[in-house]
Amino acid sequence: MRIGAVELGKIPVVIGTLSGNIEHPIEIVNKIDLFELRIDTFKTQEVAYITEVINSLKRVYGKPILATVRSRDEGGAVEIDDDRRYEIYKEVLTLVDAVDVELSSADLMKRILPICKGRGKLLIASYHNHDETPGEGQLEKLVSEGKKIGADIVKIAVTANSKEDLSRLISFTIKNRDKGIITISQGSIGTISRIVTPILGSLMTYGYIDVPSAKGQLSAFDIVEYLRFFDPAYNYRFIEK
Repeated sequence: MRIGAVELGKIPVVIGTLSGNIEHPIEIVNKIDLFELRIDTFKTQEVAYITEVINSLKRVYGKPILATVRSRDEGGAVEIDDDRRYEIYKEVLTLVDAVDVELSSADLMKRILPICKGRGKLLIASYHNHDETPGEGQLEKLVSEGKKIGADIVKIAVTANSKEDLSRLISFTIKNRDKGIITISQGSIGTISRIVTPILGSLMTYGYIDVPSAKGQLSAFDIVEYLRFFDPAYNYRFIEK
């Protein structure tokens, strides 16, 4: 499985999340693998502006792009109804390599899915819980639901209120690493998950480039350095690249 030219599933992949400012030193940005554009955080959601940003990123950095228009209910910056989100996704899918739609927006996901399949772009079905970490059975159900709809990847971002919560998500990641998942434990207790779960089976890990977009999120560039220290295979690829 790939997002653009980036292969998933062998070595951790680091996503740098952009929430507006797109001008960053190229020698630093080159350390990450791809961008996530949090379109809901942009100063405007007009398609002309969004496409200008995407084209600028592609021209300057040449990295694959994941587009996200997060719903307000799951942490989005502004309220954007599903019809408008559909129009944005439909337009940007000619330019980006993957999109993220929440499992809770199942009807929107079903509308987006045939466009993704027709254009050979990946669809990530995401779930965000800012209060707790559900039990293992519920986590497995979320993966099953996402795959049943037709998503290529299921992303689960939950909140750790204890070390037991963190341990449960790590265990779940190891057991389900072959199902095409991304796992994140949010909050201060869960911060270490952004290093550990990609080493143990989560396909990607998210870090911010300009401003954090979630509690406990690390800088993408810090994540790169931690992975270089803790994962010899990642470090070897980094040096080779």
